[in-house]
Amino acid sequence: ISSMTGFGRSESTWGDAPFTIEIRSVNNRFLEVGCKLPKPLAHLESLVRNTVRGRLTRGSITCIVSMGMGDKDTISMTYQDHLIQEYLRIAREIQKKYGVSGEVGIQQILALPDLVQFIDSGANAKELEQHLVCELEKALDVLCAMRKHEGANLAADLRSRVLRLDEILDQVQTLDSGRIAYWRDRFQTRIQELMGDSGLDPIRVLQEASIVADRLDITEEITRFRSHNQLFLHTLDEASNQGKKLNFILQEMGREANTLGTKCQTASIAALAIRLKDEVETIREQVQNIE
Repeated sequence: ISSMTGFGRSESTWGDAPFTIEIRSVNNRFLEVGCKLPKPLAHLESLVRNTVRGRLTRGSITCIVSMGMGDKDTISMTYQDHLIQEYLRIAREIQKKYGVSGEVGIQQILALPDLVQFIDSGANAKELEQHLVCELEKALDVLCAMRKHEGANLAADLRSRVLRLDEILDQVQTLDSGRIAYWRDRFQTRIQELMGDSGLDPIRVLQEASIVADRLDITEEITRFRSHNQLFLHTLDEASNQGKKLNFILQEMGREANTLGTKCQTASIAALAIRLKDEVETIREQVQNIE
């Protein structure tokens, strides 16, 4: 299994300028991909998202690409002359119309949005796209390796906790061995106290005792609980992307623990049922980290 938490990084150069990709991943019920790309690569955002979706299935993913300006033969820069002209014209018009004093300086001009633009030749644009995909795959490799390592640690912890559930169920079965006979005798004694000397129909008493015993019997719940435990462990050994399936199994475990606690009618087993529910919730918190 894989965790949904991880970090991947790729460092390279493009045109003698640094080219860095960082990918961060945290928990999420679904797959959400956020990108932060420099302007020369803004049109490739969908390519980045699709590449990430091809490798990951769950998690909140943030991909940040940082790129230097490069040399004049790879990524050159220019400015929008008409934008500056319009900006100065409007400034002069406002000064003349409203009598506003002051001068427009270079700092105000350079602060104009979208003033500077990148220029790529068609060949370099295609090479840059290929370089981006290659480095993105490298960063994803690092991210996936970290997620698998984290997943292995999670799996080891989850296995130990499921084995603990089996140990608690062993204690429940030990305490349950004489519980039904105890409640049957208590039921018969209580009936005799209520009926007095009027006599009892042994067959009717046996029928009623059987009904009560069936309501108090937790053998079925214990059997199903153990079955869920085995399915949970088997799922951990399957291919990745099992987080949703594990969550479903945990829901069934929680139902069995609740039913067991309701039917047991003894303080000692009720305490163990609470331990079962507490352990299931702890496992559920851990499973939230699994892809």
